[in-house]
Amino acid sequence: MRTQRKLTVLAVACMIAVGGVALRAMALSYPLTSTSIRNAYFIGNRNDEQTADFLAKYVHPLPMPETGPYVEDIGIETPFSEVVQLTKTKANFYAPDAVQEFQHRRFTFRVFVDIALTDTYQPIGPTEAPQDWQWVPDFWNDFKVKLVQDNKEIPADQVRGGPVYPLGYEDVPLVQGAHIEVLYDPAKLHSALAQIVVLAPTGQSFESTFNLGELR
Repeated sequence: MRTQRKLTVLAVACMIAVGGVALRAMALSYPLTSTSIRNAYFIGNRNDEQTADFLAKYVHPLPMPETGPYVEDIGIETPFSEVVQLTKTKANFYAPDAVQEFQHRRFTFRVFVDIALTDTYQPIGPTEAPQDWQWVPDFWNDFKVKLVQDNKEIPADQVRGGPVYPLGYEDVPLVQGAHIEVLYDPAKLHSALAQIVVLAPTGQSFESTFNLGELR
């Protein structure tokens, strides 16, 4: 009888362990269900303070370093938060419309990094372009962005970036910084801590961690 009880306890323990592994390995809210899309729609459709508070969790501002480039913020966009963004400003757009439009869409998991130039980091050379545009080297490619989960780097599907100009019109717009986006397959991620590491060409490292178990 005691042997049977031991075997039963052992079997239950194994089931819990396997279940825990399966839970950790589960992809992050992807593909989106119709219920998830509706929930995201109602958050975005409000387009108010609650919407802003929700999206603020997906962006981490960083302190300015004493020297070198200023990585202003590191952010992420999940399939769920992307639906929130897409529905935020749509007019005459309703929950059934959102389900129909997004249920079969292929989403990505996006990491974005905003970089500002500083007095001690100015990779922009003298102008070599027509009078109305400044020549800009692709200095953003000198920054390397990594996403790490469980001490393993997740391979990116695509990396893209470009210069950032000030708002408003100027005869000769001066570059203020750069914006980098790194796209990942959301099926390769799971609900756990995700560490974003930005390696600057100056040897500096900037980091931020998002808990994908708490974000949607």
